[in-house]
Amino acid sequence: MTTIQVIGMGDARMRRLSEQVKQAMAECALAGEIEEVSEYNRVLASGVLRTPALVVDGHILVEGAAPSVDELKAILSNRQLLSCKLYRMKRILIGVDLSPASENAVIFACHLARLLGANMEVVYVMDSIFEGVKASSSSFLSSYRKTMKEELDTFIRRVAQQSNVECVPEDDILGEERAPGTPLPRMRAQIAFGFPEKTLSDLSERADLLVLGATGRGGIVRKLFGSVSIEVSKTAKAPVLLVPPHAIYSGFRQMLYASDFESADPESVAQTLAFARRLGGQVHFVHVSPPGETGTEQLEARLRQINNEVGGAGHPFIFSRVIGDDVVEALHEYAFDNRIDLFVFVTHQRSFWAELLHHSITREMLLHTSTPVLVIHTDHKESISAPKLLAP
Repeated sequence: MTTIQVIGMGDARMRRLSEQVKQAMAECALAGEIEEVSEYNRVLASGVLRTPALVVDGHILVEGAAPSVDELKAILSNRQLLSCKLYRMKRILIGVDLSPASENAVIFACHLARLLGANMEVVYVMDSIFEGVKASSSSFLSSYRKTMKEELDTFIRRVAQQSNVECVPEDDILGEERAPGTPLPRMRAQIAFGFPEKTLSDLSERADLLVLGATGRGGIVRKLFGSVSIEVSKTAKAPVLLVPPHAIYSGFRQMLYASDFESADPESVAQTLAFARRLGGQVHFVHVSPPGETGTEQLEARLRQINNEVGGAGHPFIFSRVIGDDVVEALHEYAFDNRIDLFVFVTHQRSFWAELLHHSITREMLLHTSTPVLVIHTDHKESISAPKLLAP
């Protein structure tokens, strides 16, 4: 049975959402009980950033709004798809170290948040109390945290102004009424303590996307595909977007999915197709093979079957077989020729992933490319193959 929670502050907006959810459930014949959650500590523990909110089977599907009955019927009918993080995209987590590179990551996240109606959380992970530009008058950890919080607040205010995204103080998020005409995306700051790899991985469990810059001042991301970013991209519980320092956001209209016979995993492909649909993007499945390789036709047929199940035949992708012995060089050439805006790699392909990471050309290619990289790791699969995609 479907578990449904309406979370709010017990006000008129929460009651309106609850009534409309009941009506939508009745009209789409969905069985389940609605639990109304308004106790403050439970609201905080739920992970909801703005109320009222609708949580279905543990997934936050609505925040800060009371959609119409017809909109709620569409949401509930497609709840399996909406549980896919790359399609839902309600919360974006950004790991920063206050460097220009992480500033670029925040800018990319701001653009995505504004486009998709997502909220943002900017996190600075301290693995030492002796950090910060400003001198601290106390040696206590709380003083260092306060110092870094001030720096982080200043950092995100500056980036938010550049990106035209409003910042909301942490204490003012719950129950906030959005004024007409203001942008939906919200951004708040958090200071966390621990090893960056583990802390970001743990925090990503409640995020739909983790965004990291390519280089940094020393804590979060030392270099693109450096030790920290590799570890996070393998262990994070959400897809990871790695933003090179010189990347300029212009949308993700053309996405390259690096495909081999094993990477045609239905759920990874479905996530990519769902993400592309939300952004109005075109997916290129590119298979690099040596001369004489067989089985490519079966791979293409398998991908088309997945696409038809998830997105329908009306939303085709491009399948390209590229002949060559050097996978990375071939992908690079294809990306250049087709103006690719985003690389998509799947980490469960240990041999393919290892080749991409350790090949000397790969490192040169990705360390100097201006193209962001989206890492999908199938250790945390989400079953989304059955439902049809909602209209964008």
